[in-house]
Amino acid sequence: MVENKSALKPAKPVFWNNPKYRALFFQVLLVLGLAYFFVTIIGNTLENMEARGISTGFAFLDERAGFAILQSLTDYSEDSNYGQTFVVGLLNTLLVAVLGIFFATVVGFVIGIARLSPNWLVAKLATCYIEIFRNIPLLLQIFFWYFAVLRTLPSPRQSIAMSFGAELNVRGLYLPEPVIESPFWLTLLALAVAVVINCFIRRWAKQRQASSGSGFSVNWVGFGVIAGLPLLVFLISGMPLSFE
Repeated sequence: MVENKSALKPAKPVFWNNPKYRALFFQVLLVLGLAYFFVTIIGNTLENMEARGISTGFAFLDERAGFAILQSLTDYSEDSNYGQTFVVGLLNTLLVAVLGIFFATVVGFVIGIARLSPNWLVAKLATCYIEIFRNIPLLLQIFFWYFAVLRTLPSPRQSIAMSFGAELNVRGLYLPEPVIESPFWLTLLALAVAVVINCFIRRWAKQRQASSGSGFSVNWVGFGVIAGLPLLVFLISGMPLSFE
């Protein structure tokens, strides 16, 4: 006898008892509830801000900032608007990031090489440096440098006078601006010539040592040429570099 296969199939549940449609219904209900919540919050916020005279949007970017910024890579003054302030802050952030990456790479490379040094003292000092700064949380280091080091410096009116007009206070280290005059290119040219002369001296010293076996103090002579020739040209050209 052939059994009726349709009689063995389970009956389909009604619409509201179907797990698939029921899950979809609650998800849609949750999304609508969240949308209503955010619309209500945003509407109340805009009404309260309008009642208190607080403007919304980005129209404030054209308003006058009215404050100065110490470090600026572009032209900026107290009469600049908030949009220019944002650009100055962005450029300063990029500058600090680039300088931080550069110096962190240099310091990390030097300390890493020093840790592998055969000199016991150099290797131990590098190891202590790595272990101290790696095991102390960065936030704690920031607190230390800010409160224990920077906050101990004097106020701007009592700045510590340093060489070449530099000043150190609680706001940081202020360096004088270099003023380069036109004859300064002669000093740069002299530096380039000194580097070329140093290369020829090193090549000549290697050939001399290979032929006669006698050594030559290349480092001291090279240092004298690189430091002495530009300095001599700098003095002769009237010292075309000053600081203000």
